[in-house]
Amino acid sequence: MQETDVLIVGGGPTGVTLGLELAVQGISFRIIDKELRRSDKSRALAIQPRTLELLSRHGNVGEFVAQGNLSGGATFYLYGKKMADIDISGMAGNAEFPLILITSQCETEAFLDGCLAKHGCAVERGVEARSFVQDDKGVTVEVSNPGGSRDVIRAKYVVGADGAHSSVRRSSKGFTFQGAAYPQDFILCDAHIRNPKASWNRFSLCMGRGSLAFFPLQDGTCRVVVSRLYPKEDGNLTLQEFQGMLDQLLPGAGELYDPTWITEFHLHHRGVNSYRDGRLFVAGDAAHIHSPAGAQGMNTGIQDSINLGWKLAKVIRGERPSSFLDSYDSERRPIGQYLLETSDKMFTWGCSLNPLFVLFRNILFTWALPWFVSSPSRRAKIFKFISQFGVSYRKSFIVGTATNFSGPVRGGDRAPDSKIEIAGEERYFHDLLTAETHHLVLFSGVEAAAAAKEVFSKAEFLFKRHNPDRAKLHMILGDGADRHGASGYTDVRNRLHSEFGLPRPSYVYIRPDGYVEHIGPLPGLGTFLESLGCRESGLIS
Repeated sequence: MQETDVLIVGGGPTGVTLGLELAVQGISFRIIDKELRRSDKSRALAIQPRTLELLSRHGNVGEFVAQGNLSGGATFYLYGKKMADIDISGMAGNAEFPLILITSQCETEAFLDGCLAKHGCAVERGVEARSFVQDDKGVTVEVSNPGGSRDVIRAKYVVGADGAHSSVRRSSKGFTFQGAAYPQDFILCDAHIRNPKASWNRFSLCMGRGSLAFFPLQDGTCRVVVSRLYPKEDGNLTLQEFQGMLDQLLPGAGELYDPTWITEFHLHHRGVNSYRDGRLFVAGDAAHIHSPAGAQGMNTGIQDSINLGWKLAKVIRGERPSSFLDSYDSERRPIGQYLLETSDKMFTWGCSLNPLFVLFRNILFTWALPWFVSSPSRRAKIFKFISQFGVSYRKSFIVGTATNFSGPVRGGDRAPDSKIEIAGEERYFHDLLTAETHHLVLFSGVEAAAAAKEVFSKAEFLFKRHNPDRAKLHMILGDGADRHGASGYTDVRNRLHSEFGLPRPSYVYIRPDGYVEHIGPLPGLGTFLESLGCRESGLIS
């Protein structure tokens, strides 16, 4: 019998990301996938800004981004006439990755595989899980190998990242997967394009009699997705069918040629009742499948894994009780449910087959859509959802905010990003937030009366004596603050202080997944550390 801490079933982006999270935590794992090789089809295209931030904890995302096409928003068309633009440039604040990356899933998987290889790990291909039996101590999994032989793997935990037909989910009576199929018939084409006239730095959403989405890719290629009103009886798809819809709904877009992928597909919307059943977990499409509206699916799966990885590590090392893992379900399932509901509404508006609804929608869009996107606040709200910067765990039982703290960032929120400087060199704050541990960040404030050195020295003394999470300590001084010999990074133009809402000395305790676990005024640090296991306080006054 072979043993490991965590068995990951499914070697797609969700599974490999979980492997990366466990690798940096020093937790043993195996990733198995029944497919002998990766697909060469482009599949999921969009990598959202929040996902890029989180993946940058594992590799050079800048090089990855350079291989794709950055999208600054979307353009809406109705019967071939341009109706509105949603421009997301400048909406990400001071974030390092402000735009959506459009790239083939093949490229995403290659990037993730490369990151995993740096840890000496890889997906075990052609290995299929046949049965799962869990008990109080772990899970016994029987697997078949490429040559037909069988092995037994004993794991403390098993995570199903194996898609909509998840064997992990199906093996347990504790999981349900409620939902239904959409009635629409879809066709997809990846092809080269001549004389492209559509904007290459954004994607186009086109409605009229039917609907069409146009995505510019790299190297002069594009993707065209069409919702057909009347499926062809013979089922044979041709490039001319795509060109005809393109000419009708996005005239002048260009001439398609040399297709690399043409396919027909149907969509479902389903979600699990729980992301955890004892020692079994589900993530990504194994937990939630939905329409591609908003380009959220793969990103949500990747972030499921980023949420779960460090929590498994804490429990496996005995630093948290098993009940701590319930926070994975309590934090991620509401995100999945909201995504299902939101994408379903977006999809219904864009792809309904009801002719009366389509008529009403098209009339409404002629005046309502330009008005709606003309508001900066409404565009910002759209961006917050699409980018996934708006994902928050404020209601989670493992995060908190000091009662006397009133800033815009609360426990459970994403930690904002901005440039910081040390010794004349600038970098991004998120560069400090590595994935292997917690981070305690002390801010001097921009209205601090006391010298920074005195403010920080008391907090640093207390922290070094009581640091149960083995967190890293970082000090951020306001731009122009009185250092008096204090070491630390300078907040360039005080933008980071402003984003967090920290006019006075404060602390921020950040989880390995980049979300704020606790935030409050610096005088309350002793009380907070005491809640982590510290028994001495009062040194900060």
